[in-house]
Amino acid sequence: MEKPGLKERSAAVICGILILLIILITATQTLCYWIPGWWRNEYAKYDTPSNVNGEMSLDDAVYITEQMLEYCIGRIDTLDDTMATIDGKEVQFFTEREKLHLSDCRNIFMAAVKVRAISIAVLIILMILTALSCRRSSWNYARLMAGGYLKSLLVIAVLAAGIIAIGMHDFTYLFTKFHHVFFDNDLWILDPRHDNLINVMQEDVFSDAAVTIGSITGGCAGLLALISAIILRRSR
Repeated sequence: MEKPGLKERSAAVICGILILLIILITATQTLCYWIPGWWRNEYAKYDTPSNVNGEMSLDDAVYITEQMLEYCIGRIDTLDDTMATIDGKEVQFFTEREKLHLSDCRNIFMAAVKVRAISIAVLIILMILTALSCRRSSWNYARLMAGGYLKSLLVIAVLAAGIIAIGMHDFTYLFTKFHHVFFDNDLWILDPRHDNLINVMQEDVFSDAAVTIGSITGGCAGLLALISAIILRRSR
């Protein structure tokens, strides 16, 4: 049987990359919004309220985080009304600099959601076109897509392994590089003496978040890899 052409094999690999991108974005959203109690458990683990300038409750720390995430996903339009009780007084939690930085974060969140939507649309189109091509040429569609996914996973896994190695050696370096890549200003550089956001969103919390997102992504990617391997084995 004639083997699929370069165009079809390339499309299968691109589909694999798109699937992994969709999984990564969805895993990030899962962590931020869909795991009950994740932020509360993290803040309790690291005694986050004790980091804040002034006395603040765990409930308030969780509340301002939930408001921040609601803002970043576009469910609320402003953080001006986000209040917290610090040292027994109800005050506006976010400083102007923090709100400007979170506006940048919101743009990234919203862009990621759009990228996922576009990726899903492109993925569906490529899968349909590839299926039609395989049907005309009597190629094994499932085998083609499974092989393409495994090839894309191999490439992404090598890149991920490098990033993980850097993060395990020096997470601060990786954290800083992340901000240099995604932000075109220095608003993310906050002063813990004045900006309580950085006292709540500690580096340890970001580190745990990265591990959780990576675990979700890796688990889903691994499951698809297993399914792909079974397809390849059975279609020999």
